Amino acid sequence: MKRKFSGKDLLQTFLVFFKLGIFSIGGGTTMLTLLQDELVERKHWLDNDELMEMTAISESTPGPIAINLATYLGYKRCGFLGALLATLGVVVTPFVLMFCISLFLEKILTAQAVQYAFMGIKVGVVFLLIKVSYTLIKATKKDLFLILTLLVVTIAMVLFTVFSINFSAIYFILLGALIGLLIYGVLPRRKGGKK
Repeated sequence: MKRKFSGKDLLQTFLVFFKLGIFSIGGGTTMLTLLQDELVERKHWLDNDELMEMTAISESTPGPIAINLATYLGYKRCGFLGALLATLGVVVTPFVLMFCISLFLEKILTAQAVQYAFMGIKVGVVFLLIKVSYTLIKATKKDLFLILTLLVVTIAMVLFTVFSINFSAIYFILLGALIGLLIYGVLPRRKGGKK
């Protein structure tokens, strides 16, 4: 059964993602904090588990995470039109800003005030990443698989960074998917005697 939605729902979907697009400095991952605040805490369009699942799907599919999340949630709320408007909302402001910046890029990058501002923005982005990680870990149902995977991936990422080993995040995602299939799919079936 299709969910009914109104023009107001479409406008609200566009405006929410337009607002998120304006403040999504640092890329889609830092946007997760804003998504959690706006969509889970304020609007109640999602719960933390759904946000986590959406994030995993968006990270696993081609394209920027912010656009994938917007498209997915827009479709969930208002079908194809919702997906289109949410996607436009999240990309229109960054596109316009980047276009304007590209016209004056050399002057902007050499301006001392801009360099100071970017130094402050970097600190803000780090804080947002830590906050969203903490919020999602806290909201996730804890089990042995999650704890072990989190520890292994965290240790591996720290070691790879310290020793300058080039290891793509894609491999972490694929490894996590494979371990999840084994632990939750293959092993329980064998124990249950299913073929």
